[in-house]
Amino acid sequence: MKKRLAIHMSLLFASLIFGVITKYLDSVPYFGDVFTRLGIWVFIGTLIAAYSKTPIRAGIHTMIFFLGMFSGYYVYSAMLFGVFSTSYILYWGLIALASPFLAAIVWFAKNNSRSAFILPAFPMGLMLSLSVGMGIFYVYLNYITELIMYCVLCIIFYKEPKQMILIIFFSVLLTFIIKQSPLSWYTAF
Repeated sequence: MKKRLAIHMSLLFASLIFGVITKYLDSVPYFGDVFTRLGIWVFIGTLIAAYSKTPIRAGIHTMIFFLGMFSGYYVYSAMLFGVFSTSYILYWGLIALASPFLAAIVWFAKNNSRSAFILPAFPMGLMLSLSVGMGIFYVYLNYITELIMYCVLCIIFYKEPKQMILIIFFSVLLTFIIKQSPLSWYTAF
């Protein structure tokens, strides 16, 4: 129990520091763009969840990470700049609270052979939707960084060729659905 508490406190401290560093990087040209977009957070949350030992730990670890990062970022913003955006705090707070459930999906996507044929399409489809623009007759690249992260997620979730073909198909389909629906509001953040 003490070991788990120490791990959780270390993760919380590291994510608080990470939140402060992320806010600092807002003013650095390339990094400011990457760390203010949703893609990097989907990617980091996916990595934490996929490589946790159990789905419960995946949920706890991702929630601790997001709460710490979110707190460090906004406390630093408020102290340094006096900025306290209620809409962003609400948005990221909801993501932090939803992260345990999403982390469990990612854990099963990575660690359950039956789930590996459909569940990886969810984080991968979200990542792909962040990287491309898509309509009925066109596709264009918006952000290469998210496309690279999508490719890394392909490697993380890879089990066999047939499975990966299905996952890529479903992730492209999910991307199309996201891009054609009112759910694309998330790209404003």
